[in-house]
Amino acid sequence: MPLGDEVGSPGATEQPLGPYLRALRRNWLLVLAVTLLTAAVADATILRSGSTYQASATVLISPLPQGDANFVNTGVVLETGEPPRTVQTAAALIDSVPAAQRTAEVMGHGWTESRVQGAVSVSPRGESYVLEVSAQASSAREAAQLANAFATSAVAYRGKIVTHNIDAQLAELNKRLDLVSSSGTSDRSLAGQLAARIAALSAAQAGGADPTLAVIGLATPNGSPTGAAHWLVILLSLIGGFAIASVAALAVQFFNRRLGDLDDIETIFPVPVLAALPKVGGLRSSDFLRPNAFPPAVFEQVRILRVQLAQRERARVVMLTSSDAGDGKSTIATALAAAFAETGETVILIDFDLRKPDIARLLGIERQLGIGGAVDEPLDELLVEAPDLPGVRVLPATHNDANEFPALLARLPKLLDEAEAQADHVIIDAAPVGFASETLQVARICDQVVVAVRPGHTDRQRLARARDLLARAGANVVGLVVTQSAAKADAYGYGYGYGLTSGAAGALGSTIRDKGLHSEESEPRQGYALHEETPGLRRRTSA
Repeated sequence: MPLGDEVGSPGATEQPLGPYLRALRRNWLLVLAVTLLTAAVADATILRSGSTYQASATVLISPLPQGDANFVNTGVVLETGEPPRTVQTAAALIDSVPAAQRTAEVMGHGWTESRVQGAVSVSPRGESYVLEVSAQASSAREAAQLANAFATSAVAYRGKIVTHNIDAQLAELNKRLDLVSSSGTSDRSLAGQLAARIAALSAAQAGGADPTLAVIGLATPNGSPTGAAHWLVILLSLIGGFAIASVAALAVQFFNRRLGDLDDIETIFPVPVLAALPKVGGLRSSDFLRPNAFPPAVFEQVRILRVQLAQRERARVVMLTSSDAGDGKSTIATALAAAFAETGETVILIDFDLRKPDIARLLGIERQLGIGGAVDEPLDELLVEAPDLPGVRVLPATHNDANEFPALLARLPKLLDEAEAQADHVIIDAAPVGFASETLQVARICDQVVVAVRPGHTDRQRLARARDLLARAGANVVGLVVTQSAAKADAYGYGYGYGLTSGAAGALGSTIRDKGLHSEESEPRQGYALHEETPGLRRRTSA
C-alpha cells in the first residue's frame, strides 16, 4: 500500500482525549508549575488578607400609617402600601454617610468613613420589617463592635433628624393654636385638631428618637471566620490552576512544530520504530559520537536495528536519511556499519551527503579524495579502511564532490552493484529528504530506507513532507530510528556490560559464522514495506 494512502488521516483512529492527554504528558512540567503557582498565589493572598469575621445587629422598622397627618414632614418611616419598598426606604435611611462618620469616631484609630462603608452593609432580613446591619472585620470581637456601632449611630442620627423636625413642627403648630385661641370667633374643631397633633408630636419629642426605628438586637462575636475554609480555597485554586495549565499545554502543543514523543512520531509517520537510541550525556551538540564511543546500552539498540535489517532476503543496501539536519543519521550510519562488522561481516559505508559530508570527520579519516572520483576511478581505489573498525571500508565525500553530481548519480547504480559484490552490506548516508533531490533518486535504488528522527528537534511539517516525498518516489521505507529519546541509557542496559572492541567483534563474528548464524543463512523474513514492488524501479544491473 502506498505510504500516502496509509497516513492520509493519521488521527482517524485516535481517541478523542488523545491530543489532550498527549499535550499534558509532553508539557507536564508546565502543567505542574502553573498549577502549583496558582495554589501558591491563592495561599499567599489568604495569608496576606487574613481571616475575616462577620457579625450582624438588627433594626426593627415600625412604619406609621400613610394617612397619619401628625408626623408629616418629620422624617419618620411611613407605610407606602408596598412593604418591600417601605423596607428599602428604611435601609437607605440607615445606610448613611453621617452614620459611617460617627461609627469611625467610635471605632477609633485606623477606621475612616470609607473603610466603614466598605465593611458594613444594610439589607432586609427576608420579607420582614427587620434590617440586618452586617459588618466584617479581622476579628470576631471587632466585627461585632463595628456592627453595633453602626446600627446605634444610624438610629441615633435618624432620631436627631426626626427630633429637629418635630421641634420645628411644634413651634409652627403652637403659633397657629395661639392665633385660633385669641381670635374673636374661635373655631373649636380646628383648635382641637391642633392640640391633638401637638400632643402626639410632644410625646415623640420626649422620647428623643425616631419612633419608627429601633435597635432590637446587638451583634455578638462569631468564632468562625466567613468564606470558604482555607483548604477548600487551596483545592479550588489547584483545580483552577490545572485547568489554566491544561489550556496552556494545548496552546504550546498547537504552536510547537517540534516532535514530542513516539506517539507523535507514529501519528505522522506510521511505520515501525526499529530502534530507540537514548540520549548520551556529556556531549555538546557539535560533538561527534564515534561507534567505539557508544555506551553499551545505547549500542545494543544499534544491534537491534542490525538484526531487523539483516533478516530480509536480498536487502543488503541500506540508506540512512532524515527529514531534518541534525537528526543523527550520520552517527547511526557509522554505528550500524560497526554493528554489522562486529559479526564478522564486511561493510562498505558510502557518504552520499554531498552538501554536508560528515562521515570522514566522524571516523577520523583524513584522505581528501572522495566519492566524486568514482566517476573515473574503480571503487577499490577509493575505499578507505575505517580506523578501529575492522571489516568496514568507507567511500567518503568532500564538498568538491557536489560538482560531479550529475555524472555520479548516473554511475551510482553500477557503483552500488560493485559495492554489493565486494561486501556483505552497503550502507549509504544520504542528505535529509527535502533538502537534496538526489536523496529521492538514491532511495529508489536502495533495498531498504531507514529514516532518523529526533524528538524535540525534528520539525513536524518536514517529517510529513519527507513521508510524502519518499512515498511518491517509491522508496522502501522499512522503519524509523529515534535518536536522543527521553529514555535513560541504563534502562536499556539489562545487565549488558560489553562494549564495542575489535577483539570482541572478531570473536563474535567467528562464532556466528562457525555456528551458521549468519543472517543470509537464516530463514528469510519479510520486512515491513510501505509500497508494492514496482518492476524496473529497483537496481538490478550486473557488476
